[in-house]
Amino acid sequence: MQVILDAMPQLLKALLGTIEFSVVGIILAIIIGLITAFFKLSRFIVLRAVANVYIELFRCTPLFIQIMFIYFGLANVLPLNHWFGDSYVWVAAAASLALNEGSYMSEIIRGGIVSIDRGQKEAGHSIGMTGFQTMVHIVLPQAFKRMIPPLVNQSAQTIKDTSLLAIVGIGELIYNGQIIVSNTFKAFDIYGAIGLLYFIIIFPLTRAAALLERRLQVDKR
Repeated sequence: MQVILDAMPQLLKALLGTIEFSVVGIILAIIIGLITAFFKLSRFIVLRAVANVYIELFRCTPLFIQIMFIYFGLANVLPLNHWFGDSYVWVAAAASLALNEGSYMSEIIRGGIVSIDRGQKEAGHSIGMTGFQTMVHIVLPQAFKRMIPPLVNQSAQTIKDTSLLAIVGIGELIYNGQIIVSNTFKAFDIYGAIGLLYFIIIFPLTRAAALLERRLQVDKR
């Protein structure tokens, strides 16, 4: 127990790093997902093809490989370390996380949009709205309500996925936990404490997603 109390300041500081990376990853992933969803719904075959290649590529390969490829692989063929300097590890980690999670977010957003009855779009056109106005004022507000529960669940997954960023030395929970374990040899205590910290921040999110899902189902009755 004493080793956990001694390590807690370092773990709490690392937890802030995990939360910061999670927030950045979630925001970027939603932006990427929104753009990709519109690409996939586009009438232009090239945009649909680009979206399909991106989604399948990142959904069908492990995040671990994506992090290693972007951080080590791309840096071997492009002067990324020269462009970004010491901050490249942060850029590569954020890009890997956002691109991976964005591929899942895009399908959630696309699913929410296509779930809206076609009559809603026709109603917008019938009162003189353009396609863009119909999407912004009629379709997206309704679709967003249906997207909220899966988006919250995917956000919880994003928080857990930040643990893989330890492989490139990002100072999040797992990375700092490994340092503490290497100094104390108290793996059971430290990893147990890390698991508890993840649970404390993710459990409320999963409960919120379940509550929203039930609430929205009630609203639809």
